[in-house]
Amino acid sequence: MVRTTILVSLVLGLLTPLAVSADSLDGSIEARKVVRRDGGRETFTTASEVLPNDVIEYRLTYANNGESALRGVIVTDPIPNGTEYVSMSATRPQAGAVEFSIDNGATYHTWPVRYRETLEDGTKVWKDATPAMVTHIRWTIAGEFDPESEITFSYRAIVQ
Repeated sequence: MVRTTILVSLVLGLLTPLAVSADSLDGSIEARKVVRRDGGRETFTTASEVLPNDVIEYRLTYANNGESALRGVIVTDPIPNGTEYVSMSATRPQAGAVEFSIDNGATYHTWPVRYRETLEDGTKVWKDATPAMVTHIRWTIAGEFDPESEITFSYRAIVQ
C-alpha cells in the first residue's frame, strides 16, 4: 500500500507543476521502472510499485499541435519529492540545452552547477552541486519546433 502511494505521488507530483512555454503543445509523462536483467541489460516495467533504491525513468513527450512553428520552447520539470536525480541521465535535445536548478527553479545552469557557500569564518568558497541537490530540470529547444512534430526528454531518479 505504501509503495503504491509513493508512486502515485511521484507521478502526480510531476503533472501539475510541469511548465511549458507554448499553449499549442500537448504533453505527457510516463514513469517507467528500470530493471537490470542478467548481464546488465536494462528493461522497463510499469512503475506501479516502487521501493527505495528503485530507479524510475521519466519520459516527457511533447507534440506541436498548432498550425505554425514555435520558437523559444522551454519545458521545465521538478524532480519528484522522495527521489534523487541520477547524475548525467537527462537527455539533451539535438538542438538545444538542458539545464539544472538547485534552488527550486529560481536559477538554471548547465552541469556542473556551482554555488557559493559561506564557511563559519566568513570565507566564501565555490562548490560543485551534487545530483541530490537538483530540484528542477529545464530543456530549451533551439530554433523552431515545427507543427506536427514531437520531442521526448527523459531523466532518471532513484527512489529514496
